[in-house]
Amino acid sequence: MLKKMIAVCGVLFTLLFAASAAEPVFPASRTGMDGETKYGYLDESGRTVLPFAYAGAGEFADCGLAAVEDNKWQTALIDRQGNLIVPYTDAPVSVEFSDDAAAYRYAGHSVYYTLAGEKIGSYPGAVGFFSDGLLLCRSEASGLYRYVTADGQPAFEGEFRQAGVFSGGRALVQTEQGAYLAIDTKGETLFTVDEDITPSYMTIFDNDTIVLYNGTNQALYSLSEGRYVTDFLYHNISEFHDGVAMVRQVNRWGIMDTAGRMRTEPTYYYLSYMGDGLYAARSQDGSAAAVDADGNVIYRTPSYVGGFAELKYGLSWHGMADGSIIFFRRNGGYFASLKNAENPKLLSENVVRVTQDGQKRYINLATGATLFAQPLSFDLGQGITANTVHYEKFLGYQKDGSEHGWNVDFPEIAGLPDADVQKKINNSIREFFLKGPSVTAEYEALEGSYGVSLEGSVLVVWANCVSGKGAGSSVWNSNLAFDVRTGAAYQITDLMQADYIETVKALLPEGREIYMYSFPRMSQKGVTYFYNEYESETRRAHTESFLLTFEQLGSAVDRESAAFAALHTVYQRPQVSPADALTDISGHWAEDLIRQAADSGLVQGGKDGRFRPDDAITAAEVCATVARSKKLPETDFRMPGIAQGLWYTDEVNKVYAAGLLEGLTETFSADAPMTREDAMQLFANVLMQSDKTLPDDTETASLLAAFADADTLSADRRAAAALCVREGLIKGSGGKLLPAQSFTRAEFVKLLLLI
Repeated sequence: MLKKMIAVCGVLFTLLFAASAAEPVFPASRTGMDGETKYGYLDESGRTVLPFAYAGAGEFADCGLAAVEDNKWQTALIDRQGNLIVPYTDAPVSVEFSDDAAAYRYAGHSVYYTLAGEKIGSYPGAVGFFSDGLLLCRSEASGLYRYVTADGQPAFEGEFRQAGVFSGGRALVQTEQGAYLAIDTKGETLFTVDEDITPSYMTIFDNDTIVLYNGTNQALYSLSEGRYVTDFLYHNISEFHDGVAMVRQVNRWGIMDTAGRMRTEPTYYYLSYMGDGLYAARSQDGSAAAVDADGNVIYRTPSYVGGFAELKYGLSWHGMADGSIIFFRRNGGYFASLKNAENPKLLSENVVRVTQDGQKRYINLATGATLFAQPLSFDLGQGITANTVHYEKFLGYQKDGSEHGWNVDFPEIAGLPDADVQKKINNSIREFFLKGPSVTAEYEALEGSYGVSLEGSVLVVWANCVSGKGAGSSVWNSNLAFDVRTGAAYQITDLMQADYIETVKALLPEGREIYMYSFPRMSQKGVTYFYNEYESETRRAHTESFLLTFEQLGSAVDRESAAFAALHTVYQRPQVSPADALTDISGHWAEDLIRQAADSGLVQGGKDGRFRPDDAITAAEVCATVARSKKLPETDFRMPGIAQGLWYTDEVNKVYAAGLLEGLTETFSADAPMTREDAMQLFANVLMQSDKTLPDDTETASLLAAFADADTLSADRRAAAALCVREGLIKGSGGKLLPAQSFTRAEFVKLLLLI
């Protein structure tokens, strides 16, 4: 009855979500300047399908559901429209999905739901999912297994030392006396394994075949035929996938089906199952390949550095010696490559998440577009920015082969007018993050980011990391505070009276010692205390925060202190001309023009104060200056191929929405220098929006006749170039237009002031 009910719900769910299932969506995360990481869902064009509102989010399973978390570490199940299918409840250790159900796995029990969100039941020690109407459960007290029905009652008498999930009306078990049996759903014995023979897996493959072990080698046995399908010839036989398994004879691997037929003779030095019928293979010549069950080479590479770990969404990947990653399809065809990328995670048929140059990026491999990138810089106001620095420290390998070490982001402050103060603050921040939470923790895994805020004239920086892995790991959220005017470092004791502890104790929840509240953090509102709990088998490391306002703290606050005054003094950047901040324009032929443009807010220097007047100007820089010059409005339009979150994203989108990139979009490359003829096209677009008209062919020929290289202009740029000449923007250089060359930043400023 239960199976029938779940199946009906599954059909209903399929009908409800069939339309949306066609549109791949995947989870993405971003960390804000507050240090909080939020998750949302994007589609393959980079559009936000579900907002960045979750504390955690998993991929959508084939059944159409995904698990999400809120900031209270509660877990819910949602559909692709964001509707709650299972409401938020206590977070499990994990969530698993089958074709017709979802399971919340807790330390001692599992709770099952239909795909419509109806609770099926809670079952202590549950393993896997209901199959043939029965669920396998293990008693915590006795350690023995039994099978139960949907109401939690035993399906039949008897408990077992070991047991497998039912499939096709059969399951493999070991009795309390040690005998291995195959039983039916009524508990009746169908087959008894010979003494001194042990099943390698408590699984019946294809409803008939089991793998047996005689203490030295392995063999296959058919339950229906009551005979050994193979002799004990194999040192290893893996679990079967789609009717085939990997087998090892001596030191070579091959592939065999459940009938004992060798589909591929043992010739490989290494085999592992990738999924969807493919295997990663290493040959004697050192090459790596993806092969099918019959040994057909689907994809091969002589250069192998990692990868071939799994086949997901019809794709797999492998690394190259030059640091690039190659992605290939299920049919073996080359799909795409990325340079200087690491830690790839396939999220859909076209999208991968990678780390490039320390930045997490979501890339559509089909188009090459970066759909979303974690911001690497945050504006704190008054010209102060926090720029992300990525730090890694390798400590070794875990038992599962994964790397063990530090993977941490921390801020580097820029924009403070006093270089010595800025250097002092940054040195303290770097030392703080590179030292870590404690001496002993230096040898534990550390992963996370940071938070930063400007509180009045106090810069507060804090860690948002987890130290360690698994049970016993802890949150690290200690902090630093600096006066951005002087560089003075403030401690909480600099803000409070000597006897403040008793006041704090009275305001915090009862039942916890004050030392359990670590790392108090100051702000303009008051002082926030944090209660951190270690990760356990049932719950991840987490934090509870308690803001004690200055009003609540009352006389415990030293209101005459420098720290209190700094918190309540709004920082005002010393007024200086923007041009005075440019360090490399003095004596340049365009100094006056650059100063005029800088003081008008049209151009600016880099983080190092350099304007780089003789560098070629990029397309992104052109768009940014034109957007400022024309005061283009905000827009929801997005230019195809332009990633979100980059410094120029908004400006390029503004110029695109205004129609000023007409004729340029097909070859537009934001980070490449813009050619002079492309710049002339953009200038012409600006002029035409000011009621200027393109010259006809005769006038164009006449206007361009004075230039010796006019014939090298692209045909579709001639009229635009002629318009720029007619309006006095372009005069040429040495009697030439030089259309394929670029403008320097200084030359572009000169033109910018004319349009």
